[in-house]
Amino acid sequence: MNKELEKLASFFPPQKPLYAVGGSVRDMLLGRAVEDIDLTSACLQEEAEQCAAAAGMRVSVGSKRLGTVIVKGRHSYEYTPFRVDSYPAGSGVHKPVSVRFTQDIAEDARRRDFTVNALYRNILTGEITDVTGGLADLKARLLRAADEPMRVLGEDGLRIMRLYRFVAVLGFDAEEQTARAAAAQCRLLADIAPERVRVELDKLLAGEHVGKGLRGLTECGAMGVIMPEFCENIGVAQNPAFHKYTVDEHIIKTVEYAPPHLRLAALLHDIAKGRCMREDGNMYRHAQVGAEMAEEIMTRLRYPKAEVRRVVRLVAAHMTDMRGDMRESKLRRFVAENQDIVDDLTELIIADARATGGEADMERCLRIRRLRDKLKAEGVPLSVGQLAVNGNDVAAFGYRGEQVGKTLQELLDLCLRGEKQNKREILLEILEKRKNAD
Repeated sequence: MNKELEKLASFFPPQKPLYAVGGSVRDMLLGRAVEDIDLTSACLQEEAEQCAAAAGMRVSVGSKRLGTVIVKGRHSYEYTPFRVDSYPAGSGVHKPVSVRFTQDIAEDARRRDFTVNALYRNILTGEITDVTGGLADLKARLLRAADEPMRVLGEDGLRIMRLYRFVAVLGFDAEEQTARAAAAQCRLLADIAPERVRVELDKLLAGEHVGKGLRGLTECGAMGVIMPEFCENIGVAQNPAFHKYTVDEHIIKTVEYAPPHLRLAALLHDIAKGRCMREDGNMYRHAQVGAEMAEEIMTRLRYPKAEVRRVVRLVAAHMTDMRGDMRESKLRRFVAENQDIVDDLTELIIADARATGGEADMERCLRIRRLRDKLKAEGVPLSVGQLAVNGNDVAAFGYRGEQVGKTLQELLDLCLRGEKQNKREILLEILEKRKNAD
C-alpha cells in the first residue's frame, strides 16, 4: 500500500505476515479513496511492538486487553492481533466480555461484522485472503454478515447502524438474512451509548446514498429505537396540492437533496408534522414544535451545543416567507437577525421545495438570500456593529446605560428599513436632532 508499510511488514516473521484488513482493503478494491489503514497478523502485542520498533517506527500501547498497538511513522496505523471476541448474550453493548488471541486468520475473520470488511491484504505480496466470501459480495454489492447474522448483529447492536451506514456510503444492498437479523435485533440499539449512535448517524448522513440508508434504517425498525419521533411521520399524508409524498418520504427526499452539512437539519425540519396533525388536526405549528423536538433529539444524542443551536434555528426558520409574500421591511429584519444562517437556510428551503414532488419555485426559495446580498451591496448594516457610529458616539450625546444600546438599535432599524443611509454624518445628525428635541 505504501513504502512505509512495506518496510514495517518486512520485520514481521514470514510465517506471521502483516495484513491490512477491513475498510482500507474494501475501498482499495472498489477504487475508493483509502483513509485509515488497520493492520493485523498472528503476532501478539509485544512481538508486534518489537517489529515496529525495529522498523524505526514509534509505538504506543492501545488496549492491553485487545492487544492493540498504535504504530506511527509518516502515518498512524492501528494494529490488533488475530483474536476471537465473546459478548454477553442479548445485550448489544459493543464491548466483548472476553478476548482470546488466535493464530487462525479464519477465526479472526468470523469475528468481524460484514464479509466485505473481512478481507485481508498481505502487505508484502498484495495477495488477498478471503475467508467469508467478501470478494463475491463486493462484486454483487451486498452487505452480508461475516458469520451467522443473528450472532453477528446480536453481539453488538451498533453493527445495525454500521450496516445501514455502509448502505448509505457504498450504495450496497443489505443481504436478505442480514437485513432480517437487523430487524430482529434492532432493540439492542437501546443499549448503545448515545454518542456512538450519533457518530454512526452522522456518517450515514454523509453518504452518497443517504436516502437508501435512511429507508433501510426505518424499515428494519432501528429508527424507532434511535429516533422514535421520526416514526410518528410514517404514512402521514400531506395536502396533495403541495406535496406528492407522505411526511416520512418527503423528509428523506429533503435529506437527499440537501448538501451533506445540512442533512441533519433536513432530517429534522418536518419532524413535528405527524405530532401536530395528531394533536391539532393540522400542521401549522410544525416549525415551532419541530425546533423544540430537534433540540430534545440532538441533546439526547449528545450533539455539541453549538450544533444543536444551529440546527434548531434552521428548523424553526425553514417556513419563513413560505409563499414569497412577506413584507420586505419584515424580511429585512429577519435577514439582519439571522444573517449567519441565511446561506444554509436557503439551501434547506431549496431542498425542501424540491422534495415536494413538484417544480420548485426558485424565485421564492432564493428571496431571502437575494435580499441579504442586496442589502450588503447597498451598504445597509445588518448589525449594530456595522453602523457608522458606535456606543461612544451615542454616549457623547448624553445617553447612558441601556439607552445607548436602545438608541443604536433604533438607528439600525432606520437603516434596515431604508429610511436612512448608514453614513456617519447622517446618523450624527439624527442624534443631534434628538438631543435638541429633548
